[in-house]
Amino acid sequence: MKWMTDLALATTFANAQFGGGNFGGGGGGNPYDNGGDNGNSGNSNGGNGFGGDFSQFIPDRYHTMIIAHAVLATLAFALFFPVGGIMIRLASFPGLWWIHGLFQIFAYILYIAAFAIGVYMATSSPNGAALHNAHPIIGIVLFVLLFFQPFLGFLHHVMFKKHSRRVVWSYGHIWLGRAIITLGIINGGLGLQWAKRTGAFAPSTGAIIAYGVIAGLIWLVYIISAIYGEVKRRRGSSAKGNINPPPGWEDGRSYSASHLG
Repeated sequence: MKWMTDLALATTFANAQFGGGNFGGGGGGNPYDNGGDNGNSGNSNGGNGFGGDFSQFIPDRYHTMIIAHAVLATLAFALFFPVGGIMIRLASFPGLWWIHGLFQIFAYILYIAAFAIGVYMATSSPNGAALHNAHPIIGIVLFVLLFFQPFLGFLHHVMFKKHSRRVVWSYGHIWLGRAIITLGIINGGLGLQWAKRTGAFAPSTGAIIAYGVIAGLIWLVYIISAIYGEVKRRRGSSAKGNINPPPGWEDGRSYSASHLG
């Protein structure tokens, strides 16, 4: 029957995803045995590791969640976060910092969605076993660090306008941003490797290589733009005989050379 087929597939997937285990309450290793046949094995509360609701973890549903998590997180860390950082270094026009902020906030929203999906999947594993993997641990660290970035960025902007130079909040925002983007891109690769090891909906080797190459190139451009911006800022300051940019540099004409990382 169809429900038995779905349940068998769900059990196979759960064992591949979370390292196996006994999903039944009986001692015979039967994945359909919950210690007492009540005629509704698929939705019983009999120790299946997912709170008894197997219907929520059939392969198609879980596959969609994995893909959504991967796509949202990749767009955040391998596209919008670094592009926002590159823009603030290489572009120069009035209101640039607003565009930079919008890019970063949009990326943050994407990651919040990816994080929520990841937490749902990780906490659904038996005894939270998935949370012991490096990928979700790093994901949690990134989520916490990202919480402070908008506040540091706002303080940086306000203090820069007041003092016409970088202050401690500036360096906190700049270097934390660089660390977050780098760690986020690395964690994407770790996530792909983890998915491949589980054997369930594993990405192909080609997909992993493609991610590594594309994300690596974007990261490289991001780092080069950061170095270029620092060199340009120092040269501009030295030419004016002042290590700190003078007032007026934040009007949009030279904002990118002295502002965010």
